[in-house]
Amino acid sequence: MAIENLPERLLQRAAHRVLARGGRRWTCSDGQVIQVISPGTVNVHEGPDFLHMAILADGCVTIGAGEFHVRSSSWKHHDHSSDRRYNDVVLHVVLEDDAPVERIPWTLVIPYGDVVRSLRRTEPAVVGTGETIEEVQRAALLRLQRTVLRAQALIERLGVDEALLAMMSEWLDRIRHKRTHPISDEHMRQLRQLLPASPMGRLVHQSQQCKGSELYDLLCASERTRIATEGAALRREVLVNVVLPMCCALSGNDQFVVMLQWYWSTPALHRYGSLDRRYPGHDQDYVWQQQGLLEYSRLYAPFRHSP
Repeated sequence: MAIENLPERLLQRAAHRVLARGGRRWTCSDGQVIQVISPGTVNVHEGPDFLHMAILADGCVTIGAGEFHVRSSSWKHHDHSSDRRYNDVVLHVVLEDDAPVERIPWTLVIPYGDVVRSLRRTEPAVVGTGETIEEVQRAALLRLQRTVLRAQALIERLGVDEALLAMMSEWLDRIRHKRTHPISDEHMRQLRQLLPASPMGRLVHQSQQCKGSELYDLLCASERTRIATEGAALRREVLVNVVLPMCCALSGNDQFVVMLQWYWSTPALHRYGSLDRRYPGHDQDYVWQQQGLLEYSRLYAPFRHSP
């Protein structure tokens, strides 16, 4: 059976898994190059197939819905243009572009081979395993939201400088109890003392005034400079758990979108062994995938020693 004859709902989910690999750059039908930072969530109700997608193009991030069809001409056949629920569609995902839709910014033709490989992947049939794209994505967003809300509460009570130190102290206390081989007390003291004057610490104040394009570059650059004597992996954890939530809490909408862009598109530096044991074979290619699995485990199946 040709894959275009398979149920569209099955193909839709296969396409969603393909788009979830956020580091890939796609060339659309009109020649524009985009990156799907977030594939959004699969909509099981009426309306567009994918909700809350994030698309990076020409240095800007666009948030909107996505619609999947085997052939792009189905947009007209289904009369989506007259349906207000489809007004926010920014990406048309198809297997064959036989009738371009002018009102949609981007039309992306997914290669048949990618869809076939995605179909061969076994997706858990029971929700609750922590391994579906939707579950991991929701957990990743929840983890970021939770830490941002904590940062906001500390900022309101202590001010920015003291809140940064409090966030760092809370995170150090958590890893002190969770790591099999904890960081030495002296190293922890140095990290806490030197963070405010480091590029990461300065970024917390700069993030409020930066333009979007400048902020992304500053965020990446801040991670390349040591705070004390730590390695790249530990510095990444400081950025994700302390600095990023602080910046998100202080930033406006434009800056927040850039923070989300970093969160969804940044490759992981290494794999967590604890996640490999709990979710063998699951992707840990990006920061959001690791954060999502860690949050899911925190909520539903705590590790004895969680990263």
